[in-house]
Amino acid sequence: MREVLACDLGASSGRVVLQQFDGQKIYSKEIHRFVNGPVKKQEHFRWDFEGIMNNIQTGILKAPNTVSSIGADTWGVDFGLLNAENNLIAQPFSYRDPYSIPYREKINSLLAEFTLFQKTANEISSINTIFQLMAISDRYPTLLDYAHHILMTPNLIVHALSGEKINEFSIASTSGLVNMQTKNWDIAIQERIFGKQLPLCNIELPHQIVGHFNQKIKVALVPGHDTACALSAFPIKKKDTLFISLGTWGLIGKEVEQAIVSEAAFLGGFTNEGNSEGHYRFQKNAMGFWIMQKLREEWAIKKQTLTHAEEEIELVKYTKFESIIDPEHPSFFNPVNMTEAIQTYCQMTNQHIPVEIGEFLNLFVNSIALSFNHIIEDMRTITKESIEEIIIGGGGANHVTLCQKIANSTGILLYTGPSEVSSIGNGISQLRALGEIQSLQEGREVVRNSYTSKIYEPQHSLIWKEMNEKYKKIIGGIQNDEKVFE
Repeated sequence: MREVLACDLGASSGRVVLQQFDGQKIYSKEIHRFVNGPVKKQEHFRWDFEGIMNNIQTGILKAPNTVSSIGADTWGVDFGLLNAENNLIAQPFSYRDPYSIPYREKINSLLAEFTLFQKTANEISSINTIFQLMAISDRYPTLLDYAHHILMTPNLIVHALSGEKINEFSIASTSGLVNMQTKNWDIAIQERIFGKQLPLCNIELPHQIVGHFNQKIKVALVPGHDTACALSAFPIKKKDTLFISLGTWGLIGKEVEQAIVSEAAFLGGFTNEGNSEGHYRFQKNAMGFWIMQKLREEWAIKKQTLTHAEEEIELVKYTKFESIIDPEHPSFFNPVNMTEAIQTYCQMTNQHIPVEIGEFLNLFVNSIALSFNHIIEDMRTITKESIEEIIIGGGGANHVTLCQKIANSTGILLYTGPSEVSSIGNGISQLRALGEIQSLQEGREVVRNSYTSKIYEPQHSLIWKEMNEKYKKIIGGIQNDEKVFE
């Protein structure tokens, strides 16, 4: 039995998971979970990297002494700056901080957004690494002056564990600084935007041992982006399968050999990010459970915390379509109060204003399902490819009502992958580095042998067809005197 440790960090929680492989099946056991979120420090939202590493160390201490290796995957775009002594210069900024928003316009004045998209294949978003680095360069120039090495977040963890300084391809590909043709840092973009080459550490592909934590535990370079890890562990059976990795974010996409950088993809807000094999996935980075997570925080303050089972009971009480939102609306990105943001949106769009917890839950699952269908329709048009099946993994795979409603809204058969699919992909990459698994296909076969899927057939097609049309009215900006729901 080969054992490895997967450090799998999302934007709201982190976990250290023991992955055990017996040659045919992989078994996952979470040994440490911790809260992970941006903290307000010196007027900015930042990541408590010391706290993250303390929790990873706790996970290592809880692990059996038979562990062979450890690897880390995280969310995208964020990074850390190291000085000449290889120490963090400051706590890493979080993409949730608005400090980089003004720099989208500034970079556009230096390099047209569509040109940047065609070079990097990344959606133009102010959270991207390139815009954050421009904000730092302009507002805190001494930080970049002292920086000798720039590492993306999972590779910052690899450095803390092993001392090695390497940026992995999939996580680097979220930065807006990687040339989609060379799959390396684009020096011309750096010189155009920053007037110099930045100290970005070299990019390498995953599935390799890069160092040691101690005499027993090796450090593996795995797909650094959690979505790339997840995709590598999805037991995809058909070519025309669309994946959804649903956690804080909802990542919706398809595997592609070459990045898609058409004008339609650019205008539709789609992106191309690296996968575990050095190719790309064409996807939309959509809102996932972030809205729900913020609502739950607010309910907890009011002593109204519900278990997931209790939430399902509340959902049964509220089955009518009374209000829906556009989850992609900027007002839901990081509001002071999510409850009030939703109520304001419903008032502005002339809809029923939710008050009860069940109403908010109903609004959330309906809105996410409708939003995902809208994205999938755009994806079909841009790729000119059919979609036969949807596979969903991550925490969203456990949400029975939401899974059924996504199937209903899209009219496509949906089946579930593992809920901890990112950490499983992390573990499989380590097993490839250790020579236990030989390929992507073999790894997916291992997952298929190890986990059962739940299948959701589309239902109530006429009702959902009508709802999709009403959703388009909402996001299109209805008139104040026009009612969507009568």
